Amino acid sequence: MAALSKRKKLMLITVLISFLLVSLSFIFSDVGITGNVILVSIFIITFPQIFYTYIEYKDVKEMEARFPYFLRDLTESLRSGMPLHKAIILAGRVDYGKLSKEIKKMAYQLTWGVSVVKVLEQAEKRLESSPIMSQNIRIIIETYKAGGNIDRTLDSIATAILTIQETQNERKSTLNQYIVAMYAITYIFIGIIVGISRLLVPIFTTSAGAAGPIGTIMGNPCEQCIYFPGPNCMPCYMYFSICRLLGTATETISCYYTGLFFSMIVVQSICGGLVAGQISEGSIKAGIKHSMILLASSTGIFLILIRLGFLGG
Repeated sequence: MAALSKRKKLMLITVLISFLLVSLSFIFSDVGITGNVILVSIFIITFPQIFYTYIEYKDVKEMEARFPYFLRDLTESLRSGMPLHKAIILAGRVDYGKLSKEIKKMAYQLTWGVSVVKVLEQAEKRLESSPIMSQNIRIIIETYKAGGNIDRTLDSIATAILTIQETQNERKSTLNQYIVAMYAITYIFIGIIVGISRLLVPIFTTSAGAAGPIGTIMGNPCEQCIYFPGPNCMPCYMYFSICRLLGTATETISCYYTGLFFSMIVVQSICGGLVAGQISEGSIKAGIKHSMILLASSTGIFLILIRLGFLGG
């Protein structure tokens, strides 16, 4: 519940900042500035949420990895003749990484006299983001209520979870080649963009306002938006902002293609990373890490290519 409240606070702060920026942009009475501020505001709102989602996912995975060892320690304590509530209190002194926080919370509740069933039920609700832990805690609760052989149940659950985790690790190592392929696709895409920029953009530039090689007029698609701003120029305003950041003149046709290519790289990096996460771990959330790596490296390569004159000329 605390994690959820932190996320809501983060969302509220970013929304207020974005609202303030958009409100200030109206003072300038410029559609271009307002459009750029709206794009920045969307980034301000979405990026922290995406990053927070990945941190939560990473923490849950770490807890799931330590959960079987916690169950094994409980099993050993129960087999030595210790009751379940004392076994959990004893486990609260052991370091289980991110899982220690939840175990210590259960241990504190038990020392205060809260029943084992209620403590486990509350832990099940707190860990509902992880089906593996929440479902198995439910099994432990039902076994405890029924008066069954709980130490054997705990041992079976721990063995099953470890087997599943080993299978997932083997699957991940087998599919690593496909992750490499997603990275290669992104970088090859950058190479294709360089080829297009070096070969085709000069042709469009020299034939601007005249009949091109295929008998068409090849002008700057964003030229009208420079002099006559309007709501339909929103993509061009985004390209102009990108060109200003990259040091390219906004009046030239190369700005249009530089902004377009950069936007395509951003989309390719984000989507490619999400696909890589889905392939490797079966979760789009896992792909946030790959998306961030691809986005940072692709942006860096793009900036270097502009500096070297291969793009944005």
